[in-house]
Amino acid sequence: MDATQAKTPKFGIKDKIGYAAGDFGCNMSFALISSYMVDFFTQYIGLGGLAWTIIIIFTKIWDGINDPIMGTIMDNVKLGKGKSKFKPWIRIGSIGLIISGALVFLPIPNAATWVKIVVCVVTYLLWDVCYTLLNVPYGALSNAITADTIERAQLSTWRSIGAGVGGALCMLIPMFVYDKNDNLLGERFIWIGIIMGIIAFGAYTLCLKFTNERVEAPAVTTQKVNYLKTLKGFLRNRPLLGLCLASFASIVFLMSSGQTTKWLFQTHFGEAGIMLTLSSVITYLPLAIFIPFTSKIVKKFGKRLAVTAPLVLSVIGSLVLLCVPVPKGTTGSIIYIVCLACVQAGGGLFNLLVWAMVNDCVDYQQFKTGEREEGSVYAMYSFFRKVAQGVAMSLPLLCMEAVGYNSQAYPIANQAAGVSSNMVKVAAGLMLTGAVLMLIAFLLVYNLGRKEVAEISNALGKQEEEIDVASLMNANAED
Repeated sequence: MDATQAKTPKFGIKDKIGYAAGDFGCNMSFALISSYMVDFFTQYIGLGGLAWTIIIIFTKIWDGINDPIMGTIMDNVKLGKGKSKFKPWIRIGSIGLIISGALVFLPIPNAATWVKIVVCVVTYLLWDVCYTLLNVPYGALSNAITADTIERAQLSTWRSIGAGVGGALCMLIPMFVYDKNDNLLGERFIWIGIIMGIIAFGAYTLCLKFTNERVEAPAVTTQKVNYLKTLKGFLRNRPLLGLCLASFASIVFLMSSGQTTKWLFQTHFGEAGIMLTLSSVITYLPLAIFIPFTSKIVKKFGKRLAVTAPLVLSVIGSLVLLCVPVPKGTTGSIIYIVCLACVQAGGGLFNLLVWAMVNDCVDYQQFKTGEREEGSVYAMYSFFRKVAQGVAMSLPLLCMEAVGYNSQAYPIANQAAGVSSNMVKVAAGLMLTGAVLMLIAFLLVYNLGRKEVAEISNALGKQEEEIDVASLMNANAED
């Protein structure tokens, strides 16, 4: 052990808090953009659903180039003279994300249509590049913080906690951005973006200061990046394919319920301000409830079964909304919130364990190829998530417009007869589709059960995964 390694503090609570702070900042920015950018540009700026969809598709073409390039560059290029492989990239991305997160919400409702489109494309692409510069190396950072699989599992859970807290702050936004008629006050979003950017900067600083990289990064190589090799490795990584399908379904059809819920409270239930905030809090409670029991559930069933079985609850909650008439007003909102909580509870464990499952896919790649390419594997997974985010920002809107929803109606509740009731059915159908697709992904594609993970861990000279995850919460409590 050299002098630098000897001075590195032992893995502990500071690393966990620091790593959680990173996704707190990331998810706060992501939640703001993903939840309100579509409403900002359709309800306030005045773009139509079709124009918005074309813009999102165009920007995701860039994603197809951006994410894999970032992953392979990160694997092959080291910035600065320090030992850190990932932190310089995180530092650059964090500064850009703060600025771009506010620029997305430039208040230009009276500008020419072509100006609106150009501003939307340019500011979103800028935000997207900054997010990639930050999020790809941040995700791979956990493998540099520690080589111990128990500690990596802890980081995964703390990351989910940080992301959850960051997303929770966005639950307060409805209280400030709707008027008494539930119309969007779009001019307030640039100030919200600035305030949240300042908070996020503090979180990123904490992440960089509190985390330590203890696992030496591979030496920088001068070889040309082999994109074909990266793609082939991805296509041969069956569990990663299954995880990408499940994440795509979760983001597009389950998590996008946050979008459809906003529109339903504006058009069908009313009280988009305080009631929408209350709805968000209640539907995310199951995720918090799962946290203390995660280790015991995974110890008994393994990660694959632990995330698969609860999806039946998502199917049931969606079917109730699809088959039972949901009236307008308070009674209907209560029925909807209860069913939505069931849907979110069904996907709760998946959201907690998904990052640990990504690490399993990294191990699987190393087991099959003999090479550990966490940056490239993470980038390919991140690419699918970002494509899903783009679809989630457009598909629900197109589905709602297909049944008559008018995003530019004033007041917004002034929809044609029967439209808001049909919107409830569309929301339920989207959630049901997501739950079914996730079941298919884990039952038929993802092939890393408890036994397979243990075999890979043994082959790579690691502890068995079920022991690691079973110790997760006890280890957190001890620290």
